[in-house]
Amino acid sequence: MSNLSSRFTISALKDQISSIWRIAAAGFVLSLGGAGFTVLVAELTGNPIWKLAKDPAYVMRFPSYIGMLSNWSVMLWTIAAAICLFGAVILKQNAVSSDTVVFIAVSGLLNLVLAVDDLFLLHDWVLPKMFDVPEMFFYLLYALTFLLYLSFFTFRILKYDYLLFGAGLILLALSRSLGRIAFFGQFMTTGDMLKYFGIVFWLAFFYRTVLQEINALIRQGRQP
Repeated sequence: MSNLSSRFTISALKDQISSIWRIAAAGFVLSLGGAGFTVLVAELTGNPIWKLAKDPAYVMRFPSYIGMLSNWSVMLWTIAAAICLFGAVILKQNAVSSDTVVFIAVSGLLNLVLAVDDLFLLHDWVLPKMFDVPEMFFYLLYALTFLLYLSFFTFRILKYDYLLFGAGLILLALSRSLGRIAFFGQFMTTGDMLKYFGIVFWLAFFYRTVLQEINALIRQGRQP
C-alpha cells in the first residue's frame, strides 16, 4: 500500500479523529460563536446580515485599496499576537521559565486586543458611543495598561533587543501627539504613518524575542 493511500485507511482515520477531536470541537464552537455574534450585531444595529459578512469594500462599493495602511497595521498586530501566543505554547510545553512564558503570553494577548481595537475602531468610535464617555478616557486607559505592562515586564524586556521595543513604543506615542502635523502636504496622515512604523518595530521586537527563546531550546538539544 502506498504512503498516500495508507492515510485513508479506517485505522488511520480513527487515529486522526481521536487526535484532533478536541481542536475540532473548539473550532466548531469558535465558528458557531463568530457566526452567532455576527447575527446578533446585525439584529442590534438593524443591518442585514450580509453587510456584516461581506468585505467592507464590497459593501460600500469603494476601491479595495482604501484604508490600505490601516489594514496592514491590523495584519502586523495580528502577526505579532500569533507569534507570541504560539511561542508561549511551545515554551510552556518545553518547561521554559514561567516568567518568560507569562511575559510572551501576556504580550500576545495585548497584541491581539490592539489588533481587534484597530480593526473595529473600538476606542475611536464604538466604545465612546456605547458608554457615552469621551475618547480621551480610553486613551488614558491604554496609557494605564501600558504602564502596568511595563511595571511588570521592564526587566524581562531588557533581556532582549529592547531598542526595537523602545523605538516601537516611542513611535506609537508620537503617533498620537503628532497626528495632526502635515505629512506629504496632507493633514491627518502623520499619526497613521508613525503608528505603522511603530507597529513594525513592535513586531520586530516580539519576533526576535520568541526566536531567541526557541533558538535557546534548540541549542539545549530540546526539540520544540
